[in-house]
Amino acid sequence: MKVIGINGSPHAAGNTRLALDLMGEVFQAEGMDFEVLHVGKSLAPCTGCFRCAKTHSCVLPDDGLNALYETLVQADGIVFASPVYFASVTSGMRCFMDRIGCIDMNNGRKLRFKVGTPVTVARRAGAVNAIDELVHYLNYAQMVIPGSLYWPLAYGNSPGELEQDAEGVQTLQVLAQSMAYLMKVMAAGQTQLPPPELPKKRYTNFIR
Repeated sequence: MKVIGINGSPHAAGNTRLALDLMGEVFQAEGMDFEVLHVGKSLAPCTGCFRCAKTHSCVLPDDGLNALYETLVQADGIVFASPVYFASVTSGMRCFMDRIGCIDMNNGRKLRFKVGTPVTVARRAGAVNAIDELVHYLNYAQMVIPGSLYWPLAYGNSPGELEQDAEGVQTLQVLAQSMAYLMKVMAAGQTQLPPPELPKKRYTNFIR
């Protein structure tokens, strides 16, 4: 089994990466492969053209987004991690989620029933707001979200400070354990009970 960690920070080796690495140690101890993808400052924003509804891929100039999506499709679990600067996810993470969400919505919802979790890292406040943003994306993708001993967040300012947040570190570790368990349960259960078929979505426009 494989877990992908999405690092939405513009800094490839900051506290958000450390949070993912702490979880990665648990995944690897559970016999799972773990890989971190850094998306914090390399992606253009979604333009809302919805041409992906016909092409089933993003038509913007190639910046690696379509390849990232295919990597997520092959994963069993995904950790969406972002630092918090202004009580929200980073602009890089928002670009990633908007475009991935749009592709997935128009490509058979291939992220459906994968195990996914938000993780945020903050100096002080705003982490729960950012978690809420990420949960909206995960719910819309019909991903399964595990829990932990606390909200999935940790605190730290300068790189490495996160390790001093003992409760945050434990929360991330237990979250990874919960993810690993849920992935194993779902993998075993789907052999006996396949997922329900996905109906064609009905759209209701309130202004015409």
